[in-house]
Amino acid sequence: MPISTDEFDSGTVDDGDDSGSEEDPIEEEKRLITSFLSERRDRAFTEREIVLGVDFSPMLESEGGRRGLLSGIGAAADGLVDISGTITASAIVVDDVDEALAALVEEGTVESREVETGDGTTTYYRLADGD
Repeated sequence: MPISTDEFDSGTVDDGDDSGSEEDPIEEEKRLITSFLSERRDRAFTEREIVLGVDFSPMLESEGGRRGLLSGIGAAADGLVDISGTITASAIVVDDVDEALAALVEEGTVESREVETGDGTTTYYRLADGD
């Protein structure tokens, strides 16, 4: 768990009050999604494409693996294995991406649109223009 600058400077951790000391876990997903979309401003993506395109591994490693990576069999079944065969996300990350995308749309950072495709209606996301 991250500690505050004051705790770092003092060399002690205040175990008494956790309120506000930990960043909202969705904030990291929001940052990664925004970065992914900003590097691809000329395209829109489905949620699944975002999950597969964003590299969540540093976040998973920094949390000590607590996000519960899926086993290879489960990941393959859920389509969460990238083209090199690497597990790219966990079930919890997928849920967090859903929540992060909803928050980004609500904030106006990302826009979504229902698009008619050959398979029916699909929701696509892109970085908002900022106009």
